Amino acid sequence: MKKMGQTHPKPEPESHSKHSKPNIDELRRNWFTNLPPTPRTYTDDFWSKGNGLWCFDNCDIEALNQFRQLELESLELDDEKESKIKEFCAKYNYARIPLDIDKDGYMRGFLILELTTYCIDEEELKKFGETLIVCIGNEDFYCAQIYLGGSGELYILLDDEPLKVLYNYKDTGIRSSDLF
Repeated sequence: MKKMGQTHPKPEPESHSKHSKPNIDELRRNWFTNLPPTPRTYTDDFWSKGNGLWCFDNCDIEALNQFRQLELESLELDDEKESKIKEFCAKYNYARIPLDIDKDGYMRGFLILELTTYCIDEEELKKFGETLIVCIGNEDFYCAQIYLGGSGELYILLDDEPLKVLYNYKDTGIRSSDLF
């Protein structure tokens, strides 16, 4: 029988195994706060320092800089562009490239993946004025697919939503997007 004023101890927080997802409130305590309104801009130094919980290491920053220097616009043929994109993905397989900080203060990035498939149909290609769109990795919080178009546009595909343009690949990690 419970007595008046009796309290029960709070349950001990569960330790997270490497296979379980952390509590969203726990993650939010470590997000950036007091950010200026969008659009925001970022430096490589900003990404390297991070927020104490998440940051990008030197290999990730190197991958980011090499990504920005793909020079896709200097190539004429889709085969050349696709080859250059796949070569980059093979070299930086599993590198985590910063995207931006979302409106809630979460540091977003994406994982470069070498062996990805893409299912962009002709209708989508025409819609965006592209002849080539290649899946290059996964965004690390929403598990969205990240695509790079032959024009240099970076795209995101969230679950069953339509493909959306983020920004030009040269702006990756430099400016914010209001998407997500």
